[in-house]
Amino acid sequence: MCMVIRRAVFLASLLLVCRAGLAQSDAWPTYLADNARAGGSDAKLSTPLQLRWVYTSPAPPEMAWSGPRETPIEGKEMRHRVAIDDAIHVAIADGRAFFGSSVDHKLYCVDLESGKLHWTFFTDGPIRLAPTYAGGKVYIGSDDGNVYCLNASDGKLAWKLRVAASDERLLARGRMISRWPVRTSVLVDSGIAYFGAGVFPHETVYLCAADADTGKIIWRNDAISQQDAGRNDLSPQGYLLCNDTTVFVPSGRSLPFAFDRTTGEIVHNRKHAWRSHAGGVIGGAKALLADGQVYTAGPHHFLAMDQKTGDVGFAWIAGRQMAFAGDRAYIATGEFIAGLDRPKHTKASVLRQKLNLERSKHLRDPKRLAEIDEQMAEHARTGLLWHLKHTADAALIRAGNLIFAGGENEVIALDAESGKQLWITSVEGRARGLAVVDGSLVVSTDLGKIYRFASADATPADTAVAKYPQAFTDSPFPEDELTPLYKKAAKETLARSKQTDGFCLIVGSEQGRLAYELAKQSSLRIYGIESDAGKAIAARDALDRAGLYGSRVTIVRGTAETVAFSRYFADLIVSDTLLLTGKLPAEAADLADFLKPCGGTVCLGIPDDAPAVAQETDTASLKETLGRMYLNESPDIASAGRWATLVRGKLPGAGDWSHQYGNVANTSLSNDHRLKGGLGVLWYGDPGPSQMINRHEAAAAPLSTDGRMFIQGTDS
Repeated sequence: MCMVIRRAVFLASLLLVCRAGLAQSDAWPTYLADNARAGGSDAKLSTPLQLRWVYTSPAPPEMAWSGPRETPIEGKEMRHRVAIDDAIHVAIADGRAFFGSSVDHKLYCVDLESGKLHWTFFTDGPIRLAPTYAGGKVYIGSDDGNVYCLNASDGKLAWKLRVAASDERLLARGRMISRWPVRTSVLVDSGIAYFGAGVFPHETVYLCAADADTGKIIWRNDAISQQDAGRNDLSPQGYLLCNDTTVFVPSGRSLPFAFDRTTGEIVHNRKHAWRSHAGGVIGGAKALLADGQVYTAGPHHFLAMDQKTGDVGFAWIAGRQMAFAGDRAYIATGEFIAGLDRPKHTKASVLRQKLNLERSKHLRDPKRLAEIDEQMAEHARTGLLWHLKHTADAALIRAGNLIFAGGENEVIALDAESGKQLWITSVEGRARGLAVVDGSLVVSTDLGKIYRFASADATPADTAVAKYPQAFTDSPFPEDELTPLYKKAAKETLARSKQTDGFCLIVGSEQGRLAYELAKQSSLRIYGIESDAGKAIAARDALDRAGLYGSRVTIVRGTAETVAFSRYFADLIVSDTLLLTGKLPAEAADLADFLKPCGGTVCLGIPDDAPAVAQETDTASLKETLGRMYLNESPDIASAGRWATLVRGKLPGAGDWSHQYGNVANTSLSNDHRLKGGLGVLWYGDPGPSQMINRHEAAAAPLSTDGRMFIQGTDS
């Protein structure tokens, strides 16, 4: 463990109390308003509200993890427990809205009143969680493995920190990310920034504290799994929470972990069985703090765990969303929205849970079951102040005397005292994000929409709704002598390589023009490497104007030798620099690591109308270049005109697993001789559990032959 601790800083900072109360009425500086994630604010709004502006992402967000299947498993309805990134959540401060995008990898700062753009900042990977605003700075983590601190006023980089010791990339649901992505929020309190990185416990996960002004590490805990031989299941994903002594870390599908703020040591990581003490399926990325408890959410209820010990026994509250205010609680269950007298309801929930445990002992006694069910229903009604039948359960917050709930294609406002519906509006998509400051409601949906509504009495009724961004362009590059060259080069490349989907690597991506044409003419997801900083910036800007950046094309500054892209990922490798100069800006041997076996293709070509300097390179030179990849599997190299292609074969010694027990003879023996120790994740992705047969239902094992994996689905 690397534990560099500046205790003097902490002793001073701990004299201050972690701000876990209500957000200021003129700011919503972090997800769900504060570091307790209680979803409450004293902001004042009056209904009705009017739409003022709309932001539309270039494409809907793609979640980091696919969800569970819709049909129940063992009689239990499963719901996504790591849904941290299905919408683009917003932080608000100083009259500005800040949000990061998992689509185009940018952090945005826009004017809250008008929606006009102030500035943007690119990272090298998806930004999946809301930023945090503190002290005039904005903090984010990215799937590129870095934490960023920017000046809120102009977007200038204050500091950047790579959390892991090295930069390694892998494919995750079709996106190139760090092996140690930052998928926690950056929680800032008392001048300290807390964050985590990594998703696979056996490959090291990190939890860190850093000086919020400088980014200097105060402590880094990187031995969480190693301490118990890789059996610790912490996968830090979601919004961190804190009180004055402890940081709480949501963990994938597990219960939250508690860490000491001063040392980074684990305080507790409890496990409560869902069939008994947890009261049902529990755990995941959603949690909030109140009553000295950590309320951790499952698909259908919140389990209260003591903040100091992780013990249960305080409350089991039904609901998919919950917000607190004083001794009130507000819940959304998917069937109704309710206001609760929290002290009364939590006590009754304890009695209900005792009956729930007793119920399993009387499954053959219908009369006793009916009695228990009636008693449980009575306890569920205890402390109920009001109740409104409604299905909105995607988001829930309190703002002053209003409750806002997000649902499918709609947002509603209720009176907090009576539950009376006061306002309703339509939105596109599932309203998963809600944020409020005085006079404004900001709504984020899973279709990549962000809406700002304003109190009608404070806004002219005839004000037109502004829409951002402006229309994407089909001409991000100038119409010049190179335009027909790139169109022709892309067309010939796709025809000769026969690669029209999958992943493409452009070595020497120049201004991004070949990437643009390949994206327009195919379904390829493209990664470009460019060593020139100016060209890389220009390519990003142009592709961003075309609405292609991030979702279809990503440009990374570096060289084939230095960029840590995933091994074997590329279905197609090409070069923009080669078209212009006739030279490949990389050693051919450095490309071999990236090229996919069993059909991956390198296509090097120079059309007849390429610049004269490029035409000095002949076919023999191109074939010689491909030969220098030194592939042991005797790849197929072909040429025609001033074009040469290499198609990679099967890796030497690679075996198959073509039948349930290995082969047609059922020997459970593979003829693979490549597999060695020291394994790590190469990629992970679809189809995921939503389409696969549950493991308890005796699904067939995946099969593999000639570089393809075959997986049995429920109906495919």
